[in-house]
Amino acid sequence: MLQLLWNTIAYSGMTLVRDESEQKNVLLLNTLSVLLTVFTLVFTVINMVILPPALDSLAKAPLLYLLFLPLVLWLNGRGHRTVARLIFTLSAMVFMGAMSYWMGKQAYFHFYLFSVAVVSFYIFPGRQRAIMYALALLAMVQLVLSHIYLPDPSPHFPVAQEVLFMIGVANLSGTAFLVMALSAYISRVYEVAESYLHLEREKSEKLLLNILPAPIVEKLRESPETIAERFEECTILFSDIVGFTEMAGRMSAVEVVSLLNRIFSEFDDLAEKHGLEKIKTIGDAYMVVGGLPEPHEDHAEKVARFSLDMLAVVQKYRNEEELPLEIRIGIASGDAVAGVIGKKKFVYDLWGSSVNTASRMESSGLPGRVQVTESTYTLLREKFRFEDRGPIELKGMGAVQSYLLLGETV
Repeated sequence: MLQLLWNTIAYSGMTLVRDESEQKNVLLLNTLSVLLTVFTLVFTVINMVILPPALDSLAKAPLLYLLFLPLVLWLNGRGHRTVARLIFTLSAMVFMGAMSYWMGKQAYFHFYLFSVAVVSFYIFPGRQRAIMYALALLAMVQLVLSHIYLPDPSPHFPVAQEVLFMIGVANLSGTAFLVMALSAYISRVYEVAESYLHLEREKSEKLLLNILPAPIVEKLRESPETIAERFEECTILFSDIVGFTEMAGRMSAVEVVSLLNRIFSEFDDLAEKHGLEKIKTIGDAYMVVGGLPEPHEDHAEKVARFSLDMLAVVQKYRNEEELPLEIRIGIASGDAVAGVIGKKKFVYDLWGSSVNTASRMESSGLPGRVQVTESTYTLLREKFRFEDRGPIELKGMGAVQSYLLLGETV
C-alpha cells in the first residue's frame, strides 16, 4: 500500500513529459517535495520539544512552509513543471531566509541554502540552464549575505547558549545530511538512467547488426564516409518462390505475411548456420552471398549447402501447409563490389556482373531446382553432383553454360 502511494506521488506527471531526459527532473522534484515535507515536520517537532513554551508559536512557524510543497506536487503532476520548480526553489529560499533571521547566525540555519543551490542544478532541465544558474547563484549570494549580516545572537530567539549551540550543530548536521542524501539519490537516478541508456544502446546495436554486417558497422563507427570494397571471389544466390503472387491472391494479407515470415525466418537461420551474409528480400525473393564482407575460400560450398537446405524448407512447408509451393534458385560465382549506400536508411548491397548473372540464373531456372553457372560448377564439381543442362539464353548475356545442382557426393 505504501509502495503504491509512493509511486503515485513520485511518478505524478511523468506521462505528460515527452522528453525522456526531463523525466528524471520531474521524478526528483516530486521526491524532494515529499522528503522536505517529512523533514519540515520532524524539524517542527524538535523545535517544540527543545524550545521554551514562550516560543511555541514561532516553533510551529515552519508548518507554513508545508503549504507550498503540496502545491509543487500538484503543479508538477499537471504539467506546470517550470512554475513548480520556481515555487519549490523560491519558497525554500524565503523560508530559510525567514528562519535564519529569526534564529540568528549561531543557529547556522542559513547553511541550508547551500542545498538549495545544489538542487537547482538537478530539478531544472538543460534547456532551462539560465534559470538554473541564476537561482543557484541567488541562493549562494543569500547564504553569504546572511552569514555577514544576520544578528548574532538574535534578539528574536532568546534561548540559552547551550541550546543555541545544539541547534547550530543540528542544522550543520542536517545540511551535511541533505547534501549527502541528495548526492546519493542523484547518483542512483543517473545510474538507473545510464542502465536504461545502455539497454537502449544494446537494442540499437542489435537492430543495426540485423541490417548491416558486423565488420561494416565497425567501419561506419570509425568513418561515416562511403564504404565500398571489391571482392575477387564470392558466390551470390538469388531465389524466388514460384507462383507465390497467384497463390497470395487466394490468401488474406495476414496469411501471406505470416507464411513469408516463417519461411524467410528459417532461411535467416540457415544463412547464419552456414556463415553467409543475407543481403535483402524483395517480395518473395531472397538474396544471400558467401565470401564477404569477410573473405573465405569455401564460399561456394557454403552457398551450395544453403541452397539445398532451402529446397528442404520449402518442401516441408509444401507438405505441412498443403500449398503448391516451389522455389527457383540461381547461383553464380565471381567478383563483386559491396558497399553501403544511403545516409539515413543504410543498405548493404552488391553490384557487378556476377550479381546480374546470379539473378538471370534464377529467373531462367526450373522450379524446385538449383541452377549454377560454369564458374560455380568448377568450384564445386569435386564435392557435389550436377546435371549438365547445357547452354541457356540469358537476357542481355546470350548463351551461358549452366548446371543443375543435385546434391553432395557421398
